[in-house]
Amino acid sequence: MITCDACGASNEAGAQFCGSCGEFLWDRSARGEQAADSTRSTTPSNSTTPSNSATPSTATTASTATTQGTATTPTKVPATEREQGGEERHIEAVQPGKSKPLPAVPQPDPVPDGDAPAPANTRVVCPNPACGVDNDRARRFCRRCGSSLVAAVVVAAPRRRWWQRLWDRLRAPRRRRSLREEERRVGGAARRVVLLVLAICLLAVLAVAGPPLARRGLEAVRDRTQDPTPLVPTSVAASSETLGAGAGRLIDGASNKYWAPAGRATDSWVEGRFTEPVRLLTVVITPGVSPRRQAYLAAGRPRELTVVTVNAEGEEQSTDIELVDEPGPQHFDVPTPNLVRIRLVVRSTYGPGLIPTVAIGEAEFFGRR
Repeated sequence: MITCDACGASNEAGAQFCGSCGEFLWDRSARGEQAADSTRSTTPSNSTTPSNSATPSTATTASTATTQGTATTPTKVPATEREQGGEERHIEAVQPGKSKPLPAVPQPDPVPDGDAPAPANTRVVCPNPACGVDNDRARRFCRRCGSSLVAAVVVAAPRRRWWQRLWDRLRAPRRRRSLREEERRVGGAARRVVLLVLAICLLAVLAVAGPPLARRGLEAVRDRTQDPTPLVPTSVAASSETLGAGAGRLIDGASNKYWAPAGRATDSWVEGRFTEPVRLLTVVITPGVSPRRQAYLAAGRPRELTVVTVNAEGEEQSTDIELVDEPGPQHFDVPTPNLVRIRLVVRSTYGPGLIPTVAIGEAEFFGRR
């Protein structure tokens, strides 16, 4: 950076004229030589001899001021002397032991290169035909010829290519960081790495578990928004059955007809099969031989049942349900996707010792196809 001696503005390296005041930016070495020549030219020559009339007066004045030790008002020497170059100079008398202070030139604070303002996206073209150099938009005078940039044309600076910007960043001097800044930078990098690893793990989990979860959510929404339809098995089988109380009566739609096993009630079962996979939602069981209470209490009734469901992949799922000892249908939620087979296993009964030992009037299934 180059600092203007006239106004103190900072200019970019290589600029010849100040962008704020338009003054010429002298080189440091040239200013030093010029200042040295000026000092030599203002120093009085030893070969010059003052006039006879001025010598006694000056000596007497200096002697008197030294003896008394008090400051006196400087008096002008009436005589003039000529230097070797032939120029006339007027010399003022000063107090012995003190030199006349020179006026201090205000120096602006140095601006480090790292704090220099970044160039704008637009540049100003010098209107001088002999120059035509691009200047920063903040400048008021051309950095090469010093021409005014008030009426200059503003053009957009061409965007540098990515490899040029990367090369500039690599060549730029790196500012030394403090220990705290270095710790902050390392901590930020560690946090970014941890967040990246967590994001990758989350994406992996979503890729594996996302589709099944999405399907389950969609099916749950459809289960709640769509009305279930009756699912009638294409075939029914049982572990055993009494005469006139076959397994087919479970799905005939009449609650006064029932299925009853031929032997003991415990561990006896009846099952239905579907030709196509269905989505089971609810199982409705009507216990007893009749909906009338007197006939209902005259035979055994199921108390605990195990509902075994098998899906299209062959996976089994067991659900235990307990019925209330009352006539009429009783509902149980047994959600099962892709159901192809369902079995009802008797675990315990109401009214032991009665004939038949257990009776189930109707078994209904509801869901979606």
